[in-house]
Amino acid sequence: MSGFDHRSYYEMLRDSMSVSLVRAVLNKELAESKETRLRASRNGGEVNAKKEAEDLAEFIEFLATDLYEYFPKELTEVTYDLKTADETGVIGSIEMAEGFLNNLPSTYVDSIVDAKLLNDAEDVKRMTTSVLEDYLAAATAPPLKWTETRPLECELCGREVRLTYHHLIPRSTHSRVLKKKIHPEYMLNRVAWLCRLCHSFVHHCEENMELAKNWYTVELLEQRDDIQRWIAYISKRPGRTRVK
Repeated sequence: MSGFDHRSYYEMLRDSMSVSLVRAVLNKELAESKETRLRASRNGGEVNAKKEAEDLAEFIEFLATDLYEYFPKELTEVTYDLKTADETGVIGSIEMAEGFLNNLPSTYVDSIVDAKLLNDAEDVKRMTTSVLEDYLAAATAPPLKWTETRPLECELCGREVRLTYHHLIPRSTHSRVLKKKIHPEYMLNRVAWLCRLCHSFVHHCEENMELAKNWYTVELLEQRDDIQRWIAYISKRPGRTRVK
């Protein structure tokens, strides 16, 4: 494989950043008083939510563009082939981005802190580490076989894009789930077909055991406020969306 073009690498960074930035926005909103959120919902909440989603999309584009401009060459040329040929295990891991993470561009850091999404440069570094972990995983993922693609809609955002399957009861919890009799064995391999971004967002919402115990169906996930807000944002990203 020859890898991706620069536009594709940029889009992977932007999409990975979307997951973390939307979480940061939701955490900021949760810190507000219930009365403040209630007042906002009464004063044209639906219109405000649409405007917020548009503003957030523009902010993410700005941050991704700023960060990508400072990317070292190795982060814009990393591929699955390079990862598999590397005997050190560094390529594709967060280790290859350590130097960059220690010298993040000040414009990028200041923009996030000034927006009061995070408190300081250390918080921004921690968030960006998560962003780059997702980015590197996407950039070095093995190519999908045709038989593994699904011409279906994401079960959360409804976009017609390439899908992955999400174990509704994460595999790492199966032994504990059976031991504690949380679910019967026949339920363990139930999956939901999600786009990569929704899949990543779900795993950022809760620890795996919490997902297994309380959020083990698509319907339950859709009831979460953070998932609903995420869908409002991501459904505006490129990709055909179902009409409800």
